[in-house]
This record gives sequence, C-alpha cells and structure tokens, in this order.
Amino acid sequence: MGRKNILYSFTAINEADMSQASIVGQATNVAGFDTVTYLATWSGGQATNGDIGVETSLDEGKTWHDLDFGAIIDTDGAQDYARIVINEIGFGLIRPKYTRTNAGATGLLTMRIFGTNKGA
Repeated sequence: MGRKNILYSFTAINEADMSQASIVGQATNVAGFDTVTYLATWSGGQATNGDIGVETSLDEGKTWHDLDFGAIIDTDGAQDYARIVINEIGFGLIRPKYTRTNAGATGLLTMRIFGTNKGA
C-alpha cells in the first residue's frame, strides 16, 4: 500500500514589515518531497510593490540560488495573496524571500509552507 508523507504547514515568514529592503524566510528541508507549496499573503494601506521569490540550496545552506518561475511574482496591491506550487523537487533546502521594489512600500507579509510526498 502507498504512503503519503506530509510537511505540515508552518509559517516561514510571519507578518514581516514590507518596508524593509529585503526579507528572507526560514529555510526548510524538503528533500524527498514531491510537491511543496508556499502561500503568501500581504496587506497594507497602499500598494506594497515588491517581488516574492524562492531560493534553493544543495549544499546545506552555504550557497543559495533563485528559482526561476518564468515570471515575476509581484505584491502589487494593498491586499492580496499568491500561491507558489513547486513540483519535482530536486534540491535539499528551500526558503522564501521578498525584495522591495518601491521605496514607499508598506504592509505585512506572511508566507506559509507545506508539502506532500505520495510515495510508492
């Protein structure tokens, strides 16, 4: 019978101030998982204007590399959310990041992660 491993949801970035130039979330070991999902939510009194990304590491966090999603995930808007689904995991560690693109950006960013492995 097949098994299903679960990376239970937890917060990698918790209500971080989006006026900061950059925010880097908690690294998570995702080796052996088939799918990892980030749910990013943000809110603020005005357009926040920043980019959300994901970094990966194959060397226990010594070197980090940006994942290329083919498009920028932008936090344009006073309140919204984005879901980032990553299939076919080929790396050990993963962490979310935010880079402010508007000096007047304000708001709070939260990113939660969860994952699954359907197994054999």
